[in-house]
Amino acid sequence: MAYIQIREITASEVVPLTFRMRFEVWSDETQLTARVRAQRILSDQHDLHARHWAAFDGDEMVAAARMCIHSLREESPDAQVFHEMPIPVPVATNNYLVVKRAFQRRGIARQLDIFRIHAAREGNAACVVLTTLDRRIGQLEQLGFKLTKFRYTPSFAESIVTSGMVLTL
Repeated sequence: MAYIQIREITASEVVPLTFRMRFEVWSDETQLTARVRAQRILSDQHDLHARHWAAFDGDEMVAAARMCIHSLREESPDAQVFHEMPIPVPVATNNYLVVKRAFQRRGIARQLDIFRIHAAREGNAACVVLTTLDRRIGQLEQLGFKLTKFRYTPSFAESIVTSGMVLTL
């Protein structure tokens, strides 16, 4: 295995490849909605204005993640999760973190989180919000995220439940 390299891929020809990888990784995690199964990709309107990162093992993309910054909380992808909370703006949202199964448990997700937190700070975000699977809560708490009481089934899934977390910058 080559050294895993993480780099920003925003506005590159590589970004659309992450949409297919999201589908493939999440297909292993949960039952996806019929619409997503038919499209065989996971993408939304936020991909157009988001910043994107990917991890590579040589030429192979093995992980990807996205971050957006929004002036209004209501514009964020997971706004419904945090609508009852006093979230400061601008708010950064970390979404669509995926790591191929063969590359999980190597710290790649954590590194992608660190890149996105740094970018949120550089973008003058007041906080970062995200939803995550329960198995990542401890790791995110180590980075300063606080668990909220809010639970959420992502719009692309039928069965998994994620937890909302907030990091004040």
